Amino acid sequence: MYKGLKHPSNARALYLDMNSFFASVEQQNNPVLRNLPLGVVSHIGPAGTVLAASQEAKVYGVRTGMRLKEAWQLCPQLTTVVTGVSSYKAVHKHFMNILRDICGPEVHARSIDEAVIPLSANWQTSEKAHELAYEIKGRFQIELGAYIRCSIGIAPNSFLGKLATDLQKPNGLVEITIENTPEILSRLTLPGLPGIATRMTARLAAWGITTPLELYNTPVETLTRTFGIWGQYWWWRLHGYESDTPSGRLKSMSHQHALSHWTEKTTTLEPVLDRMSDRLIHRLRRNLFQCKQVGIFLSIKGQRGLAVEQNLETSNQTYTTLWDTIHNLFRSLPTPAPGPIRKIGVYFTHLTPSQNGYQLDLFRESDREESLSQALEKVRARHGFQSIQRGTVVQLDPTLGAEKLGFGRIRDL
Repeated sequence: MYKGLKHPSNARALYLDMNSFFASVEQQNNPVLRNLPLGVVSHIGPAGTVLAASQEAKVYGVRTGMRLKEAWQLCPQLTTVVTGVSSYKAVHKHFMNILRDICGPEVHARSIDEAVIPLSANWQTSEKAHELAYEIKGRFQIELGAYIRCSIGIAPNSFLGKLATDLQKPNGLVEITIENTPEILSRLTLPGLPGIATRMTARLAAWGITTPLELYNTPVETLTRTFGIWGQYWWWRLHGYESDTPSGRLKSMSHQHALSHWTEKTTTLEPVLDRMSDRLIHRLRRNLFQCKQVGIFLSIKGQRGLAVEQNLETSNQTYTTLWDTIHNLFRSLPTPAPGPIRKIGVYFTHLTPSQNGYQLDLFRESDREESLSQALEKVRARHGFQSIQRGTVVQLDPTLGAEKLGFGRIRDL
């Protein structure tokens, strides 16, 4: 049953969660914002969404995902700033470099503000894990600044490590062991476990499981028989087995953008699509993948989303081929749209590793296109992604296409 899983007694990991990440970066960069209740928002206005709340704002009940109108009711003195994507990416890159400098290459980003570090055999004692955690916190304070803090969980697997980071914020350090897991679970509720929401809580309650400790004590055979593989994975997670490794092969890659306002004119979306396509193709190539299917998705107000897809003749990563395919799909969309549009997405699916050592033949059109793609990537690798931009991207209306960054997983970063 445990084939391929490392036994908890022979494993220990650090899980790192940056506290109020977007807000803390803003406070570190701007002294005027320090020690104030601060909300980092999608845009200023009652319908704006709080993307991050500072520790001072959380005291008033302001939370991530809350509408700005509600946040102002809870905290009338709330200071707001619009999300600044480039700063968060830069700090993410900096703290990941610090982690790899201290702990080696086996550091995995779980999101823009989270990372997990599986510890090697000679670092798996509780004493060594705490020593590494304190070293990380010290480096962060010196190199990132005093206002950028993190909570670190020490545990046999990444799930319990993440759970440990939620137990003490801000700037916490908590260890969960095989021995103290039942006691810690006895203090929590099912919705307090990462990954269990209201619907699953109700489903578990229907089978007589109403607390995390009851879920922990339910035999694995019962969980598997009742809930299938979901039950098996949850038994592994709660008992310290690592079942959430980030090593699984990426099957798809996407880029989504929420517009600042509703629009029915698909023509106004093309500059946004240009920027999204450019970035997604760059990510595909940088991560050494090729795709077999290309698609576009539109979120339509009051209706089901609209999606168009196209299968390529062969798996491909060539810039011009993917660009032309995306824009041909876009031109196939109905004009005007069947309803107001607020979100647009581009995606690649059926990913496979790209060829290594691809030999170019400049007398073939496909090879000339690949040669152009490689030249583009070399310039961007040396001078930065924005060193070459499409004219439509440069002229993009910032009120429609302001870049945003979410907290989702970034396995390809």
